[in-house]
Amino acid sequence: MPDSYEVGYGKPPRNTQFKKGVSGNPKGRPRKALDFNHELLRESRSSVIINENGKRRRVSKHELVIKQLIHKAVSGNIPALRTYFDRYQIASEKVAQLEAAQAREAERYNDLDSLTDAELMRIAAGGLKNKE
Repeated sequence: MPDSYEVGYGKPPRNTQFKKGVSGNPKGRPRKALDFNHELLRESRSSVIINENGKRRRVSKHELVIKQLIHKAVSGNIPALRTYFDRYQIASEKVAQLEAAQAREAERYNDLDSLTDAELMRIAAGGLKNKE
């Protein structure tokens, strides 16, 4: 007995409707676009090939921007000089603070009598890792 289903606009043939095991959205939901900060960091980590002293070298774009800033500062570009010295001062202060903190930490570990058992175990575990 023929089916009385009428095929037409908005009524596709029954054999093409809702096939079992096939998703209605095969590509799925699109991924969320990265925000500017994530995109900036991702792109900064990507690398490019440069010629330096006649040799090809692969460097990150971040490193390349720093090289260009220093090159412009050395060649007399005043805004580049200001940016360089501002960033250099901040970087030197941070490195000095880090080195001072590491020196205090190392000094603290020189007196073994003042260390807790947990700190001694951590030092011993670190020592074993370094020997392997």
